[in-house]
Amino acid sequence: MKVYSHIDPDAKLILEKISKYAQQAEAMKLPYWIFVQDSNPIGIVAIGKEPINLLAPPGTPVAFVNLIDAKRPKEDIEAFACEALKLATEKNVGYVLATFPFNESAAISQFEKLDFKEFDDCYRMVCQLDKTFEPSSGLQFVQVKKEEMRKFITLAEKFLEGSPDVTLTEALKHFPELPDEFLTVYNSLEEFYFVTKDQQIVGILNIKTSEGRISNIGVDPQQRGKGYGRQIMLFGLEQLKKNGCRQAFLRVHVENKPAIHLYESLGFTKAERYRRIIWREQNVK
Repeated sequence: MKVYSHIDPDAKLILEKISKYAQQAEAMKLPYWIFVQDSNPIGIVAIGKEPINLLAPPGTPVAFVNLIDAKRPKEDIEAFACEALKLATEKNVGYVLATFPFNESAAISQFEKLDFKEFDDCYRMVCQLDKTFEPSSGLQFVQVKKEEMRKFITLAEKFLEGSPDVTLTEALKHFPELPDEFLTVYNSLEEFYFVTKDQQIVGILNIKTSEGRISNIGVDPQQRGKGYGRQIMLFGLEQLKKNGCRQAFLRVHVENKPAIHLYESLGFTKAERYRRIIWREQNVK
């Protein structure tokens, strides 16, 4: 098995084959490596530092694995899993997060032999922005200023609690650890909103109009059941449309039935289902 860095001149032709799988790493400017068997790319490993998923304290080195060809022989998948983990541990990562299509249980089992554990199970849902989305006038949406990001994070801890989404639950533990300089950068990358009703903050929203992504939507637990979540979603979708997005997307845990029902009622459909498994450095201590 050969391994190529993404900046290796010899990897040019291979990079063309795996562009779909390298999009996240490219967008985040993360270094990554392509694993190749018999001229066929099997998978990639990207290395970065938190905060990315916030599954570890800020500054922790982390790795992300994407399997490209799950139809390869079991021996090839096993070799890739071993070499990917070896590369990651050489970089002293705190965890390795591997993503697979939901039905690739055989490939997942090869990683589980290396002490990867089940982590989450999610849908990627998409919505075509070919109609008008009109929230009611009962809520006000106030864009969050960079100096208000700490307040936004504090509210997010409260308004996003109670979700079956294990990734979100884990991230909430590390929200208070986010440094001010990161929050300033974060504010410049996405659009954040306080949602108010009669001058009281009842919800939050953050979206990324450059990508068409609904990142987070939260409602005060004491204000739930009043339809605010739907109105916040309508506002977010209309903002994405106004900014030229043709399609919106979001990620939702498969067990979050109320959220899935809401999204489907707004026109979202399930585009794909994927599972993620995780290896943590403390697993081997």
